[in-house]
Amino acid sequence: MPDYRVKISETRDEDLEQHHYLVTAKDEKEAKKLTMKFMERFIDDDNDPEEIENGYTFYNKAVVVKLESIKETTKEKFKEFLLNLHTINMA
Repeated sequence: MPDYRVKISETRDEDLEQHHYLVTAKDEKEAKKLTMKFMERFIDDDNDPEEIENGYTFYNKAVVVKLESIKETTKEKFKEFLLNLHTINMA
């Protein structure tokens, strides 16, 4: 089964955070479905999130979590992506 890199945005009090995850699924449609199930439980202590297009809101819309993109990748490319994202290079 192919791997997919998913980018999820989390907006809380106008602060934006981006999260990147690796999902293994039979196709992009299944990757989206799995990601939506994951996002539904993104905030553990809110048992009643509101579903919106490509995401959910939590705490009466104070926090918005959305699926921003899905891109087919490999585990190795995903590791390289994360390494580049989290490496400080002063050269």
